[in-house]
Amino acid sequence: MKKQRIQIIQNLALRFRGDRDAAVIPLFGIMLIIIIVMAGAAVDVSRVVNAREKLSYALDAAALAAATDLSTQELTNDEIKDVITDSFNANLADAEFLDEAIENLAFSVDPDNGLITVSSTATMNNLFIDFGGYGKTAFGPEAFTFGTNSQVTYSRFDVEMAMVVDVTGSMGWALNDLKDASESVINILIPDSSTESKVKISLVPYSVGVNMDTYASTATDGVSTRCVTERSGDEQFTDASYTVEPAGDGSGTYRSQDCSDSVLQPLTDDRDTLMDAIDDLETEGYTAAQTGIGIGWYTLSPNWKDLWPAESQPAEYSNTEVLKFALIMTDGAFNTYYDKETLTYAECDSYYIGSRKYKGTCLSGTNDYWIEKPQGGYSGQPSQRALSLCSAMKNAGITIYTVYFGTATSSSQARVMEECADTGKYYVATSSDDLIAAFSNIAKKIQQVYLSQ
Repeated sequence: MKKQRIQIIQNLALRFRGDRDAAVIPLFGIMLIIIIVMAGAAVDVSRVVNAREKLSYALDAAALAAATDLSTQELTNDEIKDVITDSFNANLADAEFLDEAIENLAFSVDPDNGLITVSSTATMNNLFIDFGGYGKTAFGPEAFTFGTNSQVTYSRFDVEMAMVVDVTGSMGWALNDLKDASESVINILIPDSSTESKVKISLVPYSVGVNMDTYASTATDGVSTRCVTERSGDEQFTDASYTVEPAGDGSGTYRSQDCSDSVLQPLTDDRDTLMDAIDDLETEGYTAAQTGIGIGWYTLSPNWKDLWPAESQPAEYSNTEVLKFALIMTDGAFNTYYDKETLTYAECDSYYIGSRKYKGTCLSGTNDYWIEKPQGGYSGQPSQRALSLCSAMKNAGITIYTVYFGTATSSSQARVMEECADTGKYYVATSSDDLIAAFSNIAKKIQQVYLSQ
């Protein structure tokens, strides 16, 4: 019986070995499993590649957002992380790995070279390699880990800018447009989201002089308590300290009756302060633009820093990490200048030049007086003094943008504005819309300059 059973088994084995039709079935099954696993692996790898690309794009956007903010303001590490996280949430909103990518965020800032590096990693579960729970053991991991980084440069520079604006009587019809234009500069260079801005702006409104308010008495050594005009002598076209020679040199007291109520605002990064100063602009008086140009320079000059509050003191010219700019605009001919005259009381009391009478206080005896005089044209004293000041400012390293607001594009005032400006930085605005656009474009140009350096 035992022999018979052995024989049956041997016969079955011989039959199976000889049956070639059945041999392909298990082979096909094995190959099918391998094909499915390979196709699944390709799908899983493709998903991870796509996810890595999305992460890379999000990192680029986050690094750029952080670099942009770092270029315009000082940020703490927590604030930088908030900027990056907000960018991630915006660009990876539908990504299944968003939370993990945010959790694994890392960044470093190199202030010496102006670089920010952002990195992150995440994982994705394999859907196909895990073949019924067995594929991951035989063929690969349960999940793929992927990561990348992005490095972007940001500006290491601070910006100081003087905005010198015409508030003479002829600007009365366009005062609101001037305010809108000036506000556009603030909105671009000191956006509402700024905390500690890297941009400081001074506002210098001028007519026949500049209303320096509480700074006037110190700047003029007591000669004026409100309006400041021009300097004389060797310091006339320089930014030498006001302590060298008073800006309103002379023992007579000069106070222009036409000086605008618009008050100078020294350098500040407080947008609300600047917006309030712009809102308070009023128009009055003749055009002595050279006074505005000179005092605009003084708000940027380290030689005058002791006049201003600590937070408004300009940087030294030698500080290569601070860029200095001036935006100067006018709508009319430069027609007023000032000279020092030595007069007796009688001469002072009856002093006229053209149709203009001296408006200051006349003192007994013989004294020096700062006299307002009319003169127009390109060759006139106001225009030539403005050009001398612009040239000196550029030599000091200040980049000048100018705007002529009007339709007389071949006029003396247009010519002065064009020559005052650095090459390619002169704008003509023939309408209210043009004025606003010119100011906005200048702000954007300044922004591009310091962001690209």
